Parts: sequence; C-alpha cells; structure tokens
Amino acid sequence: MDLVTRAREAHGLVALLVFCAMNDVDWAELTHAYGTAEDVPGLLHDLRSDEAVTRERALDALYGGVHHQGDVYDSTLACIPHLLALVQDPDAPDRGPVIGLLTSIGATAHAAAEAAGDTMPDPEAALNEAAAAGREPDEWWEEYACAHGLLAGRALAAAVPSTVRLLTDADPDVRAAAATFLVRCADEPGALLPALTGCLRGEPDPATRQSLVKDLADLLGRLTDREADREAGREGDGGTRSGARTGHVQAAVDLLRRLATGTQSDDAPTEGPALIEDPALMEDPALMEAPATVLTALTALAAHAPDALPPHVADRAIAALDRASGRPAPPPECGPDSGTMLSYLRDLRAQAYPEAIEARLVDAVHDLQGALGGRLHDRHRLVSHDLRRTAPCVRSDVFDRVRELYGGWRVPKPEAAEAAALLGGVLVAYAETMEAHTEDGTPEDAPADVGPAAAPGSDARVSAATAAAAAEELRCCCLPLTDDILDAAHRIADASGYRTGHGWERDAGGECLQLLVAAGDERGARLLGELLYGRALPEGLPGWCRDLGPHAAGMLPQLGARLQQIAERTAEEPGDDHALDEAARLLSALRSTGFDESAGVIAPFLDALAEQAEQQGTGLHRAGVHLLGSPDGLGPDAADHTALLCRLLADPSPYARVGAARALWYAGQDAAEILPVLTAAVENTVENTHDWHAGHQALELAAVMGPAATPLAPAVRACLDAPHAGTLTAARAALALRAIAAGTGNAADRPAADRTAADAALLTAWQADRSVRSVITAGLHREDPATPLPPGLTALLRDELADLRRLDNSGRPTRTRFRHNAAADERFCAQAAALLARA
Repeated sequence: MDLVTRAREAHGLVALLVFCAMNDVDWAELTHAYGTAEDVPGLLHDLRSDEAVTRERALDALYGGVHHQGDVYDSTLACIPHLLALVQDPDAPDRGPVIGLLTSIGATAHAAAEAAGDTMPDPEAALNEAAAAGREPDEWWEEYACAHGLLAGRALAAAVPSTVRLLTDADPDVRAAAATFLVRCADEPGALLPALTGCLRGEPDPATRQSLVKDLADLLGRLTDREADREAGREGDGGTRSGARTGHVQAAVDLLRRLATGTQSDDAPTEGPALIEDPALMEDPALMEAPATVLTALTALAAHAPDALPPHVADRAIAALDRASGRPAPPPECGPDSGTMLSYLRDLRAQAYPEAIEARLVDAVHDLQGALGGRLHDRHRLVSHDLRRTAPCVRSDVFDRVRELYGGWRVPKPEAAEAAALLGGVLVAYAETMEAHTEDGTPEDAPADVGPAAAPGSDARVSAATAAAAAEELRCCCLPLTDDILDAAHRIADASGYRTGHGWERDAGGECLQLLVAAGDERGARLLGELLYGRALPEGLPGWCRDLGPHAAGMLPQLGARLQQIAERTAEEPGDDHALDEAARLLSALRSTGFDESAGVIAPFLDALAEQAEQQGTGLHRAGVHLLGSPDGLGPDAADHTALLCRLLADPSPYARVGAARALWYAGQDAAEILPVLTAAVENTVENTHDWHAGHQALELAAVMGPAATPLAPAVRACLDAPHAGTLTAARAALALRAIAAGTGNAADRPAADRTAADAALLTAWQADRSVRSVITAGLHREDPATPLPPGLTALLRDELADLRRLDNSGRPTRTRFRHNAAADERFCAQAAALLARA
C-alpha cells in the first residue's frame, strides 16, 4: 500500500492535503543540521503515526535536525505550515509536544528579532542577496540564521489568531501548550490578556491551570517590559505601577491575587487590609486551590506585581506545601521508551524527584524562591520549613534551595545559624546511623552508603549522599559552625571508608573532612594526613593546608612520605605529567604549611623542570608554573636560589617569567632585575595579546612593589588608557598606579595626576562591573592603612555592604545549579568593613 493510501485511510482528508502539500516542496534543495532535508517529509508524516514510539522518534529527529540546538534553517521554515496544520487537526495525536516544538522555534525567532533590531528590515531580500552573491550558509551563518529566525517569527505570529481557539481544546495538554505558544509568539501580548484570563478562570485541570498561571505571569512580564521601555524616556519609575495598569492588566493581577490567597469571589478587593490575617493559614477552608497553583500565583505577583503581593507570603506558601503533603502525588509524566533524547530527558526528570513528590510543586517552590529575591526572611522561612519537614532525609531539591539562598545572599546571622543547626542535625543523624551500622557487625571501614540502619528514634534512613550534601552546603555557604556540628563531622569522617580513587573527597566522609578543614579544626589535619598516602590527591590540598593554619604543620611527615613516593615514580617515568602535577600540588601544600625550608625542597624540582624545558625547547612545565603562582612566591628563604629564578626570567612561558619575578621580589632581589619582565607583560596586555592573565599578574606584583615599580609607570598608564581594556584590567592597572604614585620617583606633579587618574578609574570600574569589587577592595586593603581611600569610595562601600546579594549574584532567578562563591564574598565583606573602619 502506498503512502497516499495509508494517509487517506489513517487520517482522512486533512492528512491527505498536508501530505500533498509536502510533495510541493523540493526538500532535497533544503538543508538542516545534518545536510539535505530529504528525510523531513517522512518525519512529518510519522508525527501522525498510530505508534507512540514512531511519533516521538519523529519529533526527536525534527528537534535534532531542523531545530538543532535551537537553530532555524530553510527547512525549518518549510516545516512550520505543516506543523501548524497538524496542531489544528483535532484527530492528530500528541499535538501538545508539537506545539512545544513550534514554541521553541518561536523563542529562536524572538532572539533573532532582538539581535537584528532595525538592521534587517527585509530578511527575504537579505537571503536573496546572499544567494545572488554566492555566499554559502557556512560562511555567512549569522546572517542566514538571523534571516531565517525573523521569517519564522513572522510565520508564527501570523498563526496566532487561529491558535487562540486551541485554548478551549478538549485536550488539556493542547490547551496548556497553546497558551505558552501564544504568550511567546504573539506580536501584541496585551490583546491576549482577556482570552488567557478567561481560560484560566474556567480551567478544570490542575496541571493546565498551573501552566496557565505561569503563562499569565510571562505575559505580564512582557507587558511590564514594554511599559518600562515607554517610561524610559519620561518621568516615571520605569515599571508597571498599580495605578497605571490598564483594565485587562488589573483584572489579571486581581485573578492572580485571588488564586494566591484562596478567595474565590470575583469582586474581592486588591487593595486595603489583608484578605487572610490569621497566621494559621493551613486550617483556612478557603484555601482550596491546588497547592502548586497557589505557589505559582505568588511567584507571578512577586515577579511582576509586587505591590499586589498579599502579606504573610511565607505563611501562605507553607500552608500550601502542608496541604500538598497530605495529598497523593500525581504519577510522573509518562511516555514511550523510544530511545530518544526526549525519552531520556523525561526519564531523567522522573528520577530527579523522589517518589510521592509532585514535580510541579517542587518547580513552583523553586520559582517562588527566585521571584522573592531579597525578601530573605520569607525565603528563609520556606527553606527552614522544608528542612524541618524532610529532615533527616533532606531531598536534593531542598539542598538546591539552600545553595541558592545562603550561598547567593547575605542572610542575617541568626537565620543562617538556624539553617546551620538544621543541616547539622542531618550530620548528627547520619553519624548515629553509621555507629549503629558498625555495632550490627559491619566492618568499620565499610562504605556507609550501602543502607545503614535507621537512626535511633527515627524511622528514616539517612543516606551517605544526604550527609555529603549537608556537609557541602554548610561549608560552601559559610554557615556558622557549632561544636556539635563539627563533632558530628569528625565522627563521620573518622569512621568513613574512603575510596582510593578520584572523587573520594565528594563522599560523606570526604565532605565532612573538608568541613573540618575549612573550620581550621585540628582533627581535620590529623585525618587529612592519614589520607595522603595511597589516595588521589585533591586539587584543593594547598588551600586546605592554608585553611588549617598552624595545625597543618602536623602533616609534614605525611607530606614528606607522599613526596618520596612520587619522587620514585618520576625517577622511573620523568615525563609522567600526572606525577609532576601531584608533586607540584604537594610542594605547594608544603609551602602553605609554613615550613621554613620549603624553598630548599621546591628549588630542585623547579631546577629539573627548567632543565627539561631547555632540552626540549619548550616553556616550563605547568607543574612549575603552578608552584611559581603562589601569592608570595617561594617566600623569603628563596634567596639562596636566585640563580635558578633568574634563569626562569628568560623562560618562553610568560607565566613562568612573571612567577619567577614574583619569587625574586619576595626573596629580596633588587627590582631592576625583574622590571623588564613585568614591563613586557604589561605592554603585551596593552597590545591585547593572548597572555593577558600574565599581564594581570604583573600589574598585581607592581601594586605590591609600590614605588619600587616606578619605571613601570608609563606602561601601567598605557594599560589604564587602552581602548580595549576591560574593567578588570583597568582596576588592576589603577591599583598599581596608586601604589607607584605613593613614591616620589616621578616628576613633581606626576604622582598627584597618576593618583587622581587611578582613583577615577577605580570608581568607574566599581560602578561598571560588580565582579571586580573584590579585586579593588583586596588591593586597597593591602595598602598602608594611612593611605587615603579614593574620594567617593566610602559611600560605595557602604552601599555594597547594605546590598543583600553576594558579589557574584546578579539577583536574577535562574534554573541552573550555579554555585556561588560565598567564601570570597565573606572575605570581601571583611575587607570592605576594615576599609570603612580606617576611612
């Protein structure tokens, strides 16, 4: 039976018409990510197959071909009419996922419109011009992609009117997907508000209802952005204000508020006293809305209409969560085992959530946390509620929220201490399970993640992964540690059976060991010393030794034994890169312990690497560069090894040269010996070479040298004034110029002019890029305390310390598991406070 007959019998006239239309396209002349688009008609046909596996494989292939990694091709444009025809056919199966593909294409089209601006008013003419000029897509890809994206956006926008009717489709998946498509692809979002609000009022399906709330929030966001653009050039606050909302916008906000508060009356007030004042919200019978929808409505208000956000946000969210805990979770999204990326992602999502936990609810809590932003008290209450409710077996999604809140925001100390106590309780419970497990007869060094017994007084099993996550968050979020927490960490680390391969530091024992080390606990030094022999060395070993402070000296015998072991390996295989890297790590750790004679141990290793590099005609091995990268070089006891370091000043590697210069300076060598190396590195930065990081190291050393680096001043000025210099380069150059200007080696009026230029550059960099503020603060903190701060910086320091965000936190919600550098922010805050104290 031919394809035409099969199409007629399976899907009737609509399918036949679509099939005939596909034959009118010369698919062989079109392309996608993998070449010719000859296979696309078959894929489009398979979307109507009676077999679910066939349909999903076809959709997956379309994602991978005509929409590969979000790109839009000429074949994508040719597919759009057929995809639109399919989703309009009520007899076609799985229309919701197909609408999802169209929505994703629309997102690319939106990005193309933003990138093009007014530069490509006629994309079709641009394509014709490119074809006439013989420009191949690979050679002119950005322009081709932009033109295809713009044309796709126009095609999808034209389909908006016919897609509106899908908001009332019999299939809830189609209703949800159609709403998302309309919100993303409509040219006039305001016109959709009445239809979307009306559909939300009457939507019976809980999942679709929550999806519509999210779409309504996105629509309000688009309208808010447009209003902000209109307000940008005239008086106003740049956003959508309650008094300035249109009738449809206000109606949408009112509906969201009613969904968030549980009031069902259409004439419920949106101003004035709270609708629900009783803190015992979980007992209020009015709260009958699905919990995930309540949380999503709160998220929408917090993000786009914060003035309409009801009071007691945390109470309302907690009440919704508590109500959800008494309901059976809906089954996870199901689908065929098609062996595709779509199938894999679906399974991955199902595995990411524990049993009996509603995935939509977890996502809603995550989104609410992000939308609440700086409302840290509410966010803390939500996280601590989740910790209490799930402890000691805290779920991974709760740890995600712990990371985002306490790692990304400067939470007040009392609330941070409360979170630390809750996480510490997880460690205590796990320590008890380990001890009970050992008492049952299991060997003490057996891995604890094989299913330890329940903690006394608890029916829950605390897994090793849960304990490891709790210890990691306590450390990385810089939460305050009590003796009870450190005692539990020691019990776990002391009793854990460490793996001998890579990654041992990520299991429960390894994370608890790191927690002890970060706290400078002497017990951490003892345990770490025992682990040095026979196990993979952690990359952070030198930093761990610095954190341990004077306690690290107790590890000297173990460090020496491990060095001897590696020396034997390198004697047999001198070119073993892994062994050389480990040796450098150990030597750097030895230096971090404060060992007085570390330079005498490091110098022979550097000498051997330098000789090897000279024989091979290459730059110093990365292991040697790593050793020379220590902030204070090899220390003052390196004075006996200046001949070796002077040889390295001529090494082919700019990083080795600057590292040798640093080591010579700290060893007391005259500045004249190292200034040529520093000058060349800074001049390379001015010329915008690839070795900019070496230039930054040279500028940092010049700032340490101060007036001794006066001959470097012209190159530093040029670096400061370079048109391509970024804010980080400008900040480092300004700090170096300030330090140099503290002397009198320039012309009489030059130091004052340099200081003024440097101060202005520091203030500009501070305000332009938040990420360089730690560099500026550290540089100023290193100066003589009697040196005045740049005029105006005091107010900026106060403003920054009053900001609730950590330095690397943009404040924008994210769906990624980004790890904020809380330790660096803590150092910054301490240094900023010290600068204010001396101002």
